[in-house]
Order: sequence, then structure tokens, then C-alpha cells
Amino acid sequence: MTEQLSSLPKVELHVHLEGSISAATATELSRRHGEDPDSVLPLVEGRYPERFTTFQEFVELYLAVTRQVRTPDDLATVAAEFARQQAAQNVRYTEATFTAATLDDFGLDTAAMWEALRDGLAGQETDVRLIVDAVRNVGPRSGHRTVALVEEGLEIGAPIVGLGLAGDENSAPVRDFTMLREAADRLGLGLTVHAGETGPASNIREALDDIGADRIGHGVAAVNDPQLLHRLVAEQVVLEVCPSSNVVLQVVPDLDDHPFPQLWRRGANVTINSDDPPFFATTLTDELAHAARLAALDDADLAELQRRAARGAFCEDELRSTLFAQIDAWERKRGRECATRLT
Repeated sequence: MTEQLSSLPKVELHVHLEGSISAATATELSRRHGEDPDSVLPLVEGRYPERFTTFQEFVELYLAVTRQVRTPDDLATVAAEFARQQAAQNVRYTEATFTAATLDDFGLDTAAMWEALRDGLAGQETDVRLIVDAVRNVGPRSGHRTVALVEEGLEIGAPIVGLGLAGDENSAPVRDFTMLREAADRLGLGLTVHAGETGPASNIREALDDIGADRIGHGVAAVNDPQLLHRLVAEQVVLEVCPSSNVVLQVVPDLDDHPFPQLWRRGANVTINSDDPPFFATTLTDELAHAARLAALDDADLAELQRRAARGAFCEDELRSTLFAQIDAWERKRGRECATRLT
């Protein structure tokens, strides 16, 4: 399975750029700025906790790590390191979520921020685009600020393909963020909304009906609402499922209780993603291995998961066709290899 998944051309739709910063990199950045990591990073023996007792505990650590990104050079380092990590897994295309407003709050010059991201992601052996998200619990002003920051980033040439809404899904109602849908339509971007992760299935329905989400981040609560699940299957709404994240944040007790197999077998348009890989001690390759074990996926299923991600991506059709061709070539090769072993 390891060799099989290593060679698979991958597409990832739900991974946070700041959430890709390892504990070692966060420690290095804090030392770079003359601070004692032990005093600013709530780590456990130099690493992230194995479980978080509350979602807020995770958010506090996430922000503490993000605060270590203080200069454009820091951000360029993080972006380039992320792209290398993706390339090492044979991830051909990634849409990485980035919370621009947070770094703006922390004092990073926004023009320099976009330039650092553009330059850090350029020239890498994988294609990384950005989804810039607003933070729901900050309220509508986060949405308006995010739109303004995205407009600036697009002017500078940052590879932005989407807008997002993240944060505490049980805080401000999603209808307060219609400005994201309006801006996405005006700027030619996609829109994804975190819903049905730590909140009820009704949050998914509201994300679709009140704000017109193109994709749903997580969406695992849909298994608790048969009528909604029927709709998601019928409309083939893309769900960005992140198994290990749901375990570490105690959305589900353990991987064996994860609803991915139910969603897959019912025909939901699920994709597999890593969310915040080092925070959850995982990678996209690991997540695909979990999915394969849980739902007894074969090569054709793994290829289909990648095609689904490519179909749901906010990229241009020419790139999508290239991704399809790479995935198809992998599946044909795997088929020949299996046939050879059987003869």
C-alpha cells in the first residue's frame, strides 16, 4: 500500500497553510526572533499534543504557531516548505487555505505578505494555489476584510483561486457572510465553507442555501441527517473530508468510527484531505491509507478519489485535464502491474 500510494498523483483541496507549520519550524522561527519557544509555544515535549480536549485548545495553539510568522521571509519559508512537503508526496495540485487577516492583525505588511507567498510558492515541483478564508467567529467584518485583502493579493499576482469561511461554525450565522459569495462571483473565485465538523448537519444546509457554498469543508455531520445526505448525493456537493483531524479534535472517537465509509458507500462526493498535517500527526498519503483501510478501497477507488478532487478544484479546465491524464496513466500502469503479477 505504501508504494501504491506514493506513486499515486494526488490532489488536495483542504489543507491549511499555517496548519502545515511543524513544531520544529515554529520553534526555529521563535528562536530566529529572539524568543524562548517554551514561553510562547504550548508544546508537549517539543511536539504537538496527540489529542486536544476542546476545539478552542487547538485554536489557541494554532494561533500561537501562526504568531511565529513575523516577516515576509518567514512566510516565504513556510510557503516553500509546504510546497516541498506536498511535492514529496507526489501531490500534483493543492488548494491551501490561508487566513490573511490573521497575519494582517499580527502586523505583517499585506503587500509584502502576498509577494512572499507568491515567491515562496513559485518554481516548486508542485502547483499550490490559495483559498483565503474569513473567520466566522470574528463576524462579518472578517468577511469584508478578507475580500479587500484578496483583491490586493490578486493585483500583486498571488495565486488565489478561492474564498473560504472557517472558524467556529457555531458562532455567527453563515448568512452574515454573503459578501464572500458576491466577491467570489465578481472575482471569478470558488467558495468553500467549513460546516458539519464540530456543528450539526443543519450548518451544511445553511452553507448551501444561505451563502451558496461550492464545497463543504468536512461535512461529516451529514450522516446524521438522511434527507440532507440524499440531497448531497443527488447534487454531488463536494465534501472535503479529513479523517485524522476529526479524531484528534474529538469529532469522532477513533478512525474506526469515522463516517467516511458510510459517505462513500452512499455515493457522496467525498474527497480525502489532511487539514493541518503536523498538528494531527498525518499526511495526505496517511489519510488516503486510512480511507483505503476503512472502506476497502482498491486502485480504481483511489484514482476516483483523486479525480473527484480534480473535478472539485477551483482551477482552470486545462490544468484539470492534465490532472485527469496523470491519474488515468497511474491507474492504467497499476492495472498492467497487477495483470503481470497474476500471469
